[in-house]
Amino acid sequence: MTPVVANVLLVAIAIVLGVTVTIFALGLAEPFEAEPPTASFETDYTAANGLFVRHQHGDGIDADRLSVRLDGRSYPVSAFVDDQRLTAGTQIGPLYPAASREAHLVWEQGDTSSIVYTATPPREGTVPAYLRFDERSLRSYGGGQDADAEFTSTTGARAVTLENNTWKLLDFEYNVTAQTVLEFDFRATNAGEIHGIGFETDDSISSDRIFKLLGSQPWGIEYGEYETGDGWVHYEIPVGELYGSSLHGQTSSLALVNDVDNDTKRPSDSQFRNIRAYESPPEDSSIQFEFSADGATVTEPVQSYGSQDKDFGVAVSDDNAMLTLSENTWAYVPIDESVTDDTVLVVEFNASSQGEIHGVGLETDNSETESRFVRFNGTQSWATKVTPVSSGDDGWERYEIDVTSLLASSGETVSRLVFVNDDDTGGNGVSQFRNVTIYDE
Repeated sequence: MTPVVANVLLVAIAIVLGVTVTIFALGLAEPFEAEPPTASFETDYTAANGLFVRHQHGDGIDADRLSVRLDGRSYPVSAFVDDQRLTAGTQIGPLYPAASREAHLVWEQGDTSSIVYTATPPREGTVPAYLRFDERSLRSYGGGQDADAEFTSTTGARAVTLENNTWKLLDFEYNVTAQTVLEFDFRATNAGEIHGIGFETDDSISSDRIFKLLGSQPWGIEYGEYETGDGWVHYEIPVGELYGSSLHGQTSSLALVNDVDNDTKRPSDSQFRNIRAYESPPEDSSIQFEFSADGATVTEPVQSYGSQDKDFGVAVSDDNAMLTLSENTWAYVPIDESVTDDTVLVVEFNASSQGEIHGVGLETDNSETESRFVRFNGTQSWATKVTPVSSGDDGWERYEIDVTSLLASSGETVSRLVFVNDDDTGGNGVSQFRNVTIYDE
């Protein structure tokens, strides 16, 4: 190489380096836009634990690059998971997309974003509509009691933490009856003087309305024996039963309490999540339904089934031989049936008004499993749709169901014959069942 050529190349390199330094010094370079990661996710759902998204395999992803989009709002993934980086096995959740019925996992880079996974519950209404704190007005409870006012919400605004001396009221109108149940999860890492929850009608503190879950002060309605090492504990408090009739009626607020006046007990915290109120059907049903099991006519009490039964709209007629379900009702009768390869379930069915799911199932416990049900009618695609063997002009249809093919395994014993009239949205569906028989061919 000649000296002249060498000098030209050195000058060219110097110019390029100079321009590069100038670009970065002046901030003129555009940020590098990486491609979305390549990773596989799956949806994990159980009625007890809720909806989770699990990283199966593929690229690891920094948690601060991801958000969860629920009902048109975005929340950082860090609100749902403790790990800084998502790798195979990492779970995000629980997620509660009750309104939109799906949750989006979104990857973000600068001003760009893309959906990397969409999680959908097994069917509409599966995920309960828990209280969301970003949709409720918040105010102090008991005036000067709310001295620290340390209140933060996380996990898609469905979880909340109160710290130190914090008493809060959230707008939450509810008509308390004898059947009212208050459901939630609770955790505390440091015990204070009062950790509690309850319904209120005004801003004045009421010891006869607050359920004390933990704390050193003898105040409120003592409930349970929580200890700080217990972690998250699920509660379903029979509020209507424990309040008594004098406190039944319309309430305006939900009260959350973390009280710690004594500085030696600080820091103290109360964490609540998955809060909702609902009406529980009576435990002891006087309604009896007649059906046939292995050639014998039996009459058994109709009982509320699982977490999906919200209305227990049950009636019988024709000397207890026809069962009618209305509104959002899941009900069962107890059976003791050993399933064989020859077991058949026969049902005559009529839907005078269509809901979301009309069907039957054979279960071993009180938690619904889709593979144990069949669907006769309805707007939702949950459970296997079966075809009647005959239909009448009056709307009645006859179904003959091969149990081992569609409902249960040969050799197991089923304990619940479940009838479904699911209609979370409108509550207009009606199901009728008659001439129900289970037998071996």
